[in-house]
Amino acid sequence: MSDKKINIVLLIVFATFIVLGVYQGRRVEFYRECEAFYRWILAVGTQERLFQTSEGEKKSDKFIDLQLFAKLSDKAIPLLLSETKETVLVDSALTNQENFANIIGDISNDPVIWKLTIKKEMRDLREEFLKSLREGKIEFSRNISYVEAQKSGVNIFNLFFGFRKIAASLIWLEVDRYWHQGLLYRMVPLMRTCVTLDPNFVEAYLIGAWHLAYNATAKLIDTPQHLKKWNLKYKACVGEKETFYYLAIDFLKKGIRHNPRDYKLYFDLGFAIYKNKMNDYPNAVRYLTEAVRVPHERWVRRQLYICQETNGQYEEALQGWEDYKKRFPDNPVAPRFILRNQGKIYEKNAQEIIKEAEKVVDEQLKAKMMNDAVSLKKQAREIWQKLKEEENDPYGDYRLLLMDAMELYNEGRYLESIAVLDKARWESPSNFDEVSDLIIRIKQEANLPLTVSEKKAVLRKAEGDRCQGMPEEMTDKGSG
Repeated sequence: MSDKKINIVLLIVFATFIVLGVYQGRRVEFYRECEAFYRWILAVGTQERLFQTSEGEKKSDKFIDLQLFAKLSDKAIPLLLSETKETVLVDSALTNQENFANIIGDISNDPVIWKLTIKKEMRDLREEFLKSLREGKIEFSRNISYVEAQKSGVNIFNLFFGFRKIAASLIWLEVDRYWHQGLLYRMVPLMRTCVTLDPNFVEAYLIGAWHLAYNATAKLIDTPQHLKKWNLKYKACVGEKETFYYLAIDFLKKGIRHNPRDYKLYFDLGFAIYKNKMNDYPNAVRYLTEAVRVPHERWVRRQLYICQETNGQYEEALQGWEDYKKRFPDNPVAPRFILRNQGKIYEKNAQEIIKEAEKVVDEQLKAKMMNDAVSLKKQAREIWQKLKEEENDPYGDYRLLLMDAMELYNEGRYLESIAVLDKARWESPSNFDEVSDLIIRIKQEANLPLTVSEKKAVLRKAEGDRCQGMPEEMTDKGSG
């Protein structure tokens, strides 16, 4: 083969490599753009489904996430419904935006969402997203800007030459140093800088929220209700200590927006903050439910079912524990909590029947309903006895004493009822406040004298949930 032919062949090969390289580079760029679009969809969908109606803050006009998501939803829902191979649940009573947010909330739909992002029908919206991202109009999953970097003190070389995660890790070391020096006020801005540099730094969100909700509040007392001030953003009465709780909540919510498939963020928000710090069981249940929707450790479910029980959702808790027992038959805790919720369901149903029977005029029907209630109470007693004897759980003793006390109360034997309740609260300290409130109610009804501590409790209750600056319309709703 002549040199001329060899040169032509080499030129053809070289040109082919260039063409293939350009093609492959464009494909890589395309999928990187699609991945950014996909991650944004998960983030803004999570915002829409979980946080949009619960936050009192006004959204800045600078960002167009929700407007773009509305346009995306209107195009996505018809596309998803037209796909015969894909099955997604769509509620006709909801808007496209609400339906799409719910679809995003189901982790099993992730492959469907990904396929959607790369469709040619989504090209215009994808390009609109990328253009808005470059212009700084995207709030969720947006890149850190040069100005933000300067404010944060981030080395620009690290920022723009691919070392953002390294920079975040180095700054986190500074956070740890400030913690050991007791300089909390210096920690908070750096914690925010870390997760701005690396939005997927999950441990930074978790540890940062722990510092805010636990370590920063360790030596602070609960703020008396009358000294709290109304916070418009949180729609709640807060003092210095409570403000740290809400800062921790904000921090974890930011983590969830950027990492909607990580159970640890949902778990810490529901369990560590709402349950342990704020005794807010409806929100604890809400976020623990989200934690079990994504891959999680087995103990996450246990905390969800415990919070459901505390929140009065006995049927849901019972169903959860029964499922848990089937999954993990060797678990020693499930049988106890199955009995606890069964007993509470019997008692709850008995009380509901008694309440309805009071409205019935027909004496025969009324007598039958009362007999049904007695039968349910008997079944509840059997459950509590079984819990006491077979599971060796002192909670069974507590519930039996509580039932004895209420029967004495119903017979008008108030002093005896109070004596039994007094025994119950000292033998079950975890239920001390619940029983103390019941004793006060019985004493007030029977015109019996209150102790000094009981009088103070009545006065505190009379003050209600009002605080400084609280709107009048929120009086009946509480502080939220």
